Amino acid sequence: MKTHFLYAIKCLCFFAIFGLLIIFAYRALKWKDTTGEYLSSVEQLYATPEDLIDVVFVGSSHCYCGIHPYVLWRNYGIAAFDMAVSGQDKDSAYHDLVELYKTQNPSVICVDLYALLYDRHEVEANVYRNYLSLKTSPNSVALVNKYIEEEDREAYYLRFPIIHTRYRELKKYDFLNYAPNSFGRGEYFTFGANGSWSDPDILNDQTIVELSEKNQKWLEDLIALAEEHGTEIEFIVIPFAENRENQLILNAAEEMLSARNYSFVNYNKMLDEAGIDLQSDFADAFHLNVYGAEKLTSYIGMELAEKYDLPDRRGDDRYWQWDEDLRWYESSRTEQILKTANSPDEYLSALTRFSDGVTVVSLDGDFLHAGTDYFEVLEPLGMNYEDYLSGGKWIYRDGTLTKIQENVIGTPEVICDLNKYDSIRLWYGDAFQPGNIMIGKEAYQRASALTFVTYDTFLEKVTAVRGF
Repeated sequence: MKTHFLYAIKCLCFFAIFGLLIIFAYRALKWKDTTGEYLSSVEQLYATPEDLIDVVFVGSSHCYCGIHPYVLWRNYGIAAFDMAVSGQDKDSAYHDLVELYKTQNPSVICVDLYALLYDRHEVEANVYRNYLSLKTSPNSVALVNKYIEEEDREAYYLRFPIIHTRYRELKKYDFLNYAPNSFGRGEYFTFGANGSWSDPDILNDQTIVELSEKNQKWLEDLIALAEEHGTEIEFIVIPFAENRENQLILNAAEEMLSARNYSFVNYNKMLDEAGIDLQSDFADAFHLNVYGAEKLTSYIGMELAEKYDLPDRRGDDRYWQWDEDLRWYESSRTEQILKTANSPDEYLSALTRFSDGVTVVSLDGDFLHAGTDYFEVLEPLGMNYEDYLSGGKWIYRDGTLTKIQENVIGTPEVICDLNKYDSIRLWYGDAFQPGNIMIGKEAYQRASALTFVTYDTFLEKVTAVRGF
């Protein structure tokens, strides 16, 4: 009897350890983004406490690039969220909403209708983003059953047959939480401006084709789901470069929805009203950039505020994620300015307003004869002239500039902790040596008289490295 008991205990311990190993392996290998770069609206949803989201935007990359909830929060105190995934198809949109309703009770849902224009994914990664991101549940199984061919479903149920090969690409945020997934509200920041196009003849075409059975059922299912939960539902088209085929499908959807007294707004036809410029406000032909998203979100926010009695949640501690989301945007905006600064004066102008920044300032080489009066540039930071003459390295933080090291070979290295993962390491091996400035394992010294290395303490990453 005792032998059997010990054997049972050993078996239980084995399976417990094996189970823990499987859990840890899955956490590292699982699919971790729905937009790219470890950013996941699904993870952000799961990080949101119950019953906080008042307005939900549903859609694909058009949605997370074009609707920015921090604008609604900043302007109106509206607690909005983008339930948006790259290439979100009709089935995913419906089941993502089902998942959201498990913990949230929004007053309004705004559905972007781009999913009407296709039935299957052209990009394999988008299949994974849409079908591997939800937690395993009857809802995720139902989603897989709708889209995935029967012979392939087992791999999506178990997930390991798909994700096990990711061990070749594992990086830092496969093991650590990516900070924005704790507080982000589903948006994605794109700053480039590559322009789009619009054809008035296409947009003004009133021809109506028959709405496909699948598209009609999708709209009806969304309406039924919203009604079941007592939620208002609106249908929108976020601006993108339409072709005639797309416009005819949207015309058919508009006819169906208008006949049933549901709101339908194609913002492709309202660019002027929203103040959106085709060249400066689009990242590419199909996606708005940050500047276009701010304009569109502000315009939609004005309409929502007029139409619905939505509460202003600002000042409520439960909504700290929306405050942090706005802070995330401000950090990202500062990062963009720092990376693209054309002069040290422009860099410093942004830096002095950046409360989350820690910056290494390095004067190296023969900076006194480089043709630029760097003291004039750096004096506004509080640089002392005597310290300036000998060069070296300073740290600028919280409005204070502190000299850390001289340009003397053999000077002991200095380590400044930033958080439990990252530290600044400063030493002097000779002029312009890459290892003179290191954060983590990365070297940041530039072969320039003046080098700035800025670390964002909020996002816990190096934001910009510039040499002038």
